[in-house]
Amino acid sequence: MTHTRIIILDDHPLFLFGLKRIIESETSFVVSDCCLNSRELFFSLSLVSADMAIIDCSRPENDANLVSVINRLNAEHKHMSLVTLGDCPSHKILSNSLAPKVQGYFCKTQESDHILAGLQHVNRVALLRKESESASMLTLSNPESLMCQRLTAKEITVLEYLHAGLNVSQIALRLNRSVKTISTQKRAAMRKLGLQQEHDIFRLDLNKL
Repeated sequence: MTHTRIIILDDHPLFLFGLKRIIESETSFVVSDCCLNSRELFFSLSLVSADMAIIDCSRPENDANLVSVINRLNAEHKHMSLVTLGDCPSHKILSNSLAPKVQGYFCKTQESDHILAGLQHVNRVALLRKESESASMLTLSNPESLMCQRLTAKEITVLEYLHAGLNVSQIALRLNRSVKTISTQKRAAMRKLGLQQEHDIFRLDLNKL
């Protein structure tokens, strides 16, 4: 069995190791390390890689803030799934603002079953993306046509959220748009790129759009 390796960053030891026990109750997950600050996190990742990082939104005054940690992880560990934890509305707002770099947010007061289900969803999306990428990057069928039908900024944004694993309803909520508008932009982007199936989005190199 292939295990998903998870590293956790939280400066509260009691919660940190309690979360470790919850996560490892799921046999497909293994916690590679528990870190109290960002220095420990990046040192640990320099020694052993992980598939997913869970980051507490609350950062100590003498440590790097959440935005800095997420940006560095995204730059240095592009294939790692990033999840945040918080305990107030402002944490959720901050986490949402970091999408699609952050693939999930969970409240610390949620029941353990809900957190595990959320982590499993994030992991499934990541595995699907890796399988698609390993099958080689998608070759666009008609590049000349694409040049005449360039994606709009809004269509690219929708693709980025879809690529991160969000569905149309979640994207509409985050962008404060209607589900109908997001669906229309998704269909337009797929048509311009010659995509037949939604899972083909995971094989796109978004940096080349």
